[in-house]
Amino acid sequence: MELALTWNDGNRRFKDRITARRVNAWRDIFPSGLKEGLQGKTEGESISLDFAPGTLVPAYNDGLVRELDTRRFRSVSVNGRRILPHPGRFYPLGLFSGLAGVYPGTMTPARVLAVNGDAMTVDLNHPLARFPFSLEAAIQSIQDKVSDTGGLLYHWGEELCDNGPGMQARSPNGPTEFITPGFLDRDDEDDGRFYAAPRFVGHVDDTAGDNLAAMYGRFLESGMKVLDLMSSVQSHLPSGLELDVTGLGMNREEMEANTALAEIAVHDLNLDPAIPLSGPFDAVVVSLSVEYLADPVAVLREAAQRLVPGGVILIGVSNRWFPTKTTRGWTELHEFERVGYLLQLLEEAGFGGPMGAESVRNDWRPQADRHFLETRGVSDPVHVVHAFRQ
Repeated sequence: MELALTWNDGNRRFKDRITARRVNAWRDIFPSGLKEGLQGKTEGESISLDFAPGTLVPAYNDGLVRELDTRRFRSVSVNGRRILPHPGRFYPLGLFSGLAGVYPGTMTPARVLAVNGDAMTVDLNHPLARFPFSLEAAIQSIQDKVSDTGGLLYHWGEELCDNGPGMQARSPNGPTEFITPGFLDRDDEDDGRFYAAPRFVGHVDDTAGDNLAAMYGRFLESGMKVLDLMSSVQSHLPSGLELDVTGLGMNREEMEANTALAEIAVHDLNLDPAIPLSGPFDAVVVSLSVEYLADPVAVLREAAQRLVPGGVILIGVSNRWFPTKTTRGWTELHEFERVGYLLQLLEEAGFGGPMGAESVRNDWRPQADRHFLETRGVSDPVHVVHAFRQ
């Protein structure tokens, strides 16, 4: 099945999808009403259920908002940077000492709401605890069950809800302190040398690329003028649409090999965030590269200025990147927290009105993919963040 969780945080709408593999109706644990609703359904059919706050995940409990001494935060180093608590950020519970039932290896997320001197306010509630949401289950295939003994048991409510959804939401105490000293530093800041030679490779597997294209396609229509920002050999745009696409990237040979591009421009946005194209464009797409920007707000502000009123920006990200080119802070964020980071950057860049994101996880990686065995056949996760110019 595909399970999809839809919820909103004010004017921001989220849809988080996961492929539920080898669902066993006899053995697995299902959210309330899901198993009953699926009875008698067949391939291609789906059901939708609504859940009030506190019905699929534990209810919000004010008693789980704790005042702690900052000395109870176990500071660690990632990429040579010392991790400290910052307002709005999520951290694994194991980094907070002295909490009952919590061990150094506990990865359950907790959100720091405020830091004042030697004190910090920490929210231990589930990231989704405050939100109502709907759950859709779509049956993709049905197979005969060959055995009733052995095997794994899955709790599908936990599989869907406990691995990141909710971490995209705004902090109730105001903007999150994402960009701290060193956050935007990179190990290799010589982009001209790094991108001088072409790399004719895809950055995600084919299924993930198809998922990106499908999510982009929800916002694109034939006839649109599109700017493929930070472009390369692949644009991940829907093949069934007639789009007028201009690519702006670092390597001319890569873009010349990209059949989706009608025009190309070579430009280093980290040397100069000004986009040397007048537009206007109906859409700006940034695929699998926003994490390389040294001044993302400046570039996104430029992108907003190149859009027609009502134009859309689409930012696709995954967990694959060139390690030395990625900003250090990006690698410290949970993949769902990165969505919240991008939405905050878009707001700072002047995007307003409705915005949101969609994610796809645990899809099937093609068997011919060279990483099939090491990933156990799981496709790269993808997230697409969208916002509109007012």
